[in-house]
Amino acid sequence: MSAKVWGYVRISKAEQNPNRQLDLLMREHGIRREDIFVDQISGTKFERPALAELQKVFREGDTVVVESLSRVSRKSADLLQLLDDWQKRGINFISHKEQLDFSSTTGRLILTLLSALSQFERDNLRDRVVEGLAAARARGRVGGRPRTDQKSLEKALKLYEAKSHSIQEITEITKVSKSVLYRALKARRELENVTSD
Repeated sequence: MSAKVWGYVRISKAEQNPNRQLDLLMREHGIRREDIFVDQISGTKFERPALAELQKVFREGDTVVVESLSRVSRKSADLLQLLDDWQKRGINFISHKEQLDFSSTTGRLILTLLSALSQFERDNLRDRVVEGLAAARARGRVGGRPRTDQKSLEKALKLYEAKSHSIQEITEITKVSKSVLYRALKARRELENVTSD
């Protein structure tokens, strides 16, 4: 059985259209549409249905082509793990944008460097976010949702006990979120159970 070329496309948002990637793989690499697998999921998620299906059908000697490395994964550890597995299984990998052919020694070196740089960029971004939050806290600003006003919460609980309004109406009147109200009701029930024992 002769080696086959497969395509893999990933789009991350529901409103995105895969046609640009599909057209490129079909036009530039001669891959038939039925041989291209498409995922509509974040690149940070390792488990992807179409990619899992692709891995069931390709065989030793086959080639997988993608538009760019970011289509396979945005995490360098996941990318390297996947491509290491493919290499062991005898699967070639080509990334069009980076002009990277994983079957060559140079390609493997470049892939490792690109993956490391990609992870470095993500780590730097995370560090900047953490530093920004720390700086904001030092100035007295705390992130997250504002704390619920106790008087509003008590009013919400009274309205709930009166059974005169729906949960939706209570949250609109008091501006107390459903999750806060439900937590308060649960805490009150637990307290009642303890005192009644």
